[in-house]
Amino acid sequence: MKKILIVLLGSLILLPACFDDPITGPENLTARLIFYNNLMEADKIIWKVEEAESTSGQSYGIPYEGTVEVGGYDHPVRIAASTLEGGVTLDSLDCSLDPFSYYMVSIIGTEEEPRLQCDSMDTSFPSPGMVKMRFLQASESMGEVDIYIGGDLPEHRRFIGIAYGQLSEYVEATEESFWTAIIVTPAQTAPADSIILSYTVNINFAHNKTYFGIINHNETDPESSFRMQVFDQPSY
Repeated sequence: MKKILIVLLGSLILLPACFDDPITGPENLTARLIFYNNLMEADKIIWKVEEAESTSGQSYGIPYEGTVEVGGYDHPVRIAASTLEGGVTLDSLDCSLDPFSYYMVSIIGTEEEPRLQCDSMDTSFPSPGMVKMRFLQASESMGEVDIYIGGDLPEHRRFIGIAYGQLSEYVEATEESFWTAIIVTPAQTAPADSIILSYTVNINFAHNKTYFGIINHNETDPESSFRMQVFDQPSY
């Protein structure tokens, strides 16, 4: 069993906008994109949205935020990721964006088998007094997983069989439940039998906030230890 490392970032790392189209006034319709590099490669990632390109490479595990102008609702844009060294295009996709909305863009896998995805963020606040969270399973070697929140009993299992590359739905629970435990196990396996990740005795989750948890590796080496990174997600 690999050693476990879980990282909780108290606030989203907001780097300068990576595209040359900042918000300049209310007449501009823009969508916000938050990029997550989970590629199992040492090289940094360059992002391109239509003709705009990121001004610096994104390192593994560090979020990167940018904005892009859109012509209205359901506006199609082409998003591509390439290597910083050599400019090799890894993957691309078309994503429909709405103004005044946030989207997560993630790349996982390897240079030989990259996987790019784009998905809208639910920026509505959780129910009063609750914490809201979703997860991305970004480790191929981990396989399908179950996620428990608040303890290790069957009633604490909130997600079943999250596959590699899959985004979970959002889930709500009390902050005390998140403080108590987030446990990741192999699919259909009880925590008493096998635990991949266990995050307990944590008081950093705050009610009325939303978080995004990425299950990945501590390093770009697929043999490195597993970890969970937890990022603040925008709510308004």
